[in-house]
Amino acid sequence: MRPLRAAGAAAVVVLGLVAGCAGGQRAAPAGGATARTVAATRSVPAAQPGSPAAPASPAAAPGGIFTRRFVNPSLTFTGGSLYLTWQASAQAYPPRMTLSRVDRATGAIMASNTFSPGLVSAPLYAAGWLWVTDDPASVSDLLLLRLDPRTLMVTGELSAGSHPSGSVGTGGHIAFAGGSIWVDGAGQLLRVSPGTVSAELTIPQPGADSAEVAASPDGHTLIVSEAHAGAGAIQRRDPVTGALEASYPMLGTFAPLIGGVSGTGVWVREPTGMLGYIERFQTATVTPQAATRVEGSNGLGASVQDGALWVRDEAAGPALNYCADPATGRRLATLPLPDLAQDYLMTVAGGLIYYSAPASDGFAIRTVPVPAACG
Repeated sequence: MRPLRAAGAAAVVVLGLVAGCAGGQRAAPAGGATARTVAATRSVPAAQPGSPAAPASPAAAPGGIFTRRFVNPSLTFTGGSLYLTWQASAQAYPPRMTLSRVDRATGAIMASNTFSPGLVSAPLYAAGWLWVTDDPASVSDLLLLRLDPRTLMVTGELSAGSHPSGSVGTGGHIAFAGGSIWVDGAGQLLRVSPGTVSAELTIPQPGADSAEVAASPDGHTLIVSEAHAGAGAIQRRDPVTGALEASYPMLGTFAPLIGGVSGTGVWVREPTGMLGYIERFQTATVTPQAATRVEGSNGLGASVQDGALWVRDEAAGPALNYCADPATGRRLATLPLPDLAQDYLMTVAGGLIYYSAPASDGFAIRTVPVPAACG
């Protein structure tokens, strides 16, 4: 089953109780894409087996994200809303994934959409819509999907490239720059019209077996990375034309992973095998910024959220789990998670750190306040 579709590109579904359903008819594909979604119902995902997790706060909603276990959960804060992506089962591969919109105050799940087996990217809010890539196992296309940010119904769809039939590729990444959606995957970089969900420009990435794209919050800086067999580059491209403006060669297991872009700098993560590092690059020249490189395991990560740089490496304990100045990388405070050897920072929003903690039947989601020094 493909994800839910709205009855039309401008469809609005009134949400009442969390439980319940809303039907939808097949919408006409946008931009000439082949429609791969079918009418279905919207429902609250079933809780995972086992005892419930302890509520994160007295206001936690029964059946919400703070009172249940999830398989491989991922939280994204975008467009002022919190979204949860999770798997139906730890045993199934390719995974069957669900995207849910979550009430930040109570953790209640307000709307959900479940996808066919395959990989679904983290969502991005841009141009009034929510965007994800869907890399299904049943078809060869990598899909770019436009969703209603409240109902999560699909309102537009575009094939962003092809993988070998029956395989699951590496998924795709999405950015919003120069007034357009940019999506990488399947060996090409696409510029897409948000209104029509049609490809306006295609830039080949010949031979690339991994890639990523990201943009600054103001949409004026577009950063792209790509690699083939570990040899690649990080690039700055024109946010409107996609023309290459600067490039720096990189070596690692994958294309550099982008953890946050500003007008003057971009943080990247580069796994190099068993080890890895993070480093800030100047966007003007796409060259490393002095004294910002931090080395750790291949699980070392860095992301800019809520005005701070968040560094995490579960293998390193307090030494490499901290918040920092996003412009310099200067350490500000250790992450206040109960067990830094296994708790994982998921996202930061509204003065709270959302993190996952292992449980016997999945992961519990909890929160702690952001340390004052990180603000």
